[in-house]
Amino acid sequence: MVGLKEIKRRVRSVQNTSKITYAMKLVSAAKLKKVQDAVSNFRDYARELSSLVSSAQAGLKGSDFSDSLIEVREKVSKVAVLVIGGQRGLCGGYNSQLHRKLEGFLKELTSKDIGFDLYAFGKKPADFIRRIKRPSVATFELLPENAALWPIEEIAEKLKLSFIEKNVDEVYLIYTKFKSAISLTPIIQKLLPLVPDTTNAASSTKLNSAAELNSATELNSATELKFEPSAEIVLKALLPRVVDTTVRDACLNAKASETASRMTAMDAATRNAKQLTKKLQIKANKLRQQGITSQLLDIIGGAEAVN
Repeated sequence: MVGLKEIKRRVRSVQNTSKITYAMKLVSAAKLKKVQDAVSNFRDYARELSSLVSSAQAGLKGSDFSDSLIEVREKVSKVAVLVIGGQRGLCGGYNSQLHRKLEGFLKELTSKDIGFDLYAFGKKPADFIRRIKRPSVATFELLPENAALWPIEEIAEKLKLSFIEKNVDEVYLIYTKFKSAISLTPIIQKLLPLVPDTTNAASSTKLNSAAELNSATELNSATELKFEPSAEIVLKALLPRVVDTTVRDACLNAKASETASRMTAMDAATRNAKQLTKKLQIKANKLRQQGITSQLLDIIGGAEAVN
């Protein structure tokens, strides 16, 4: 049976753990505010880029437009997958949910006899890829705390080059979409090709169809922009930026989701530690009362024996 001293030791241990988890919760809450601001500010940039792309599309005036980044392959035999996850643990089910999403997607590709090249942002997804014994093309594990400083342009360039050179037929992103601190959803998002009638979930940049192009032209007729040297050349210059923007938005969402998950997990851990402390204190009080009762009975029994 656990003694009173052991219970008191456990109470002190749980209380110390509670102090640590509470401090981690406060740190995560402060970091989350900064990351949320970064996500919000970047969405403003993505919105302006979307508007500019739409204006450039409207400027095409029905002309045929082609670019290597919007080329749709007839047969998909190999894809590239960039998974963006966490650097550390202690963030609830954030990493495990993302890993299940990745594993399910890879099984689906395998069942369709489609090959894949894996890229990873974060130590946890890189460790998971090694654990399931899947080869990876590139992993970035030693990432700074600020997601804006990640080598995003480098990985985006690798993905674009792989697609343009036809080493892969499609490119996908797997990350956790941040909506709020309690609304985090692992998603699979197609990055390339940028196809007509497909809305980019991250940047809200849309490549309109011919019918939508006429509608966009009518809506923007009052503020129609003129492009020099031409709308085609400007749009060709913007499409790579759309890809970069999508990857950066995914990284910011992933970082915000990790921070929010850690804050939520540490808050839950703190509350659980307080509940456990109360249970242990109640148990300690019962043991102490039993000890006092036992001592009183011994005293009374001894007094009666003397008399």
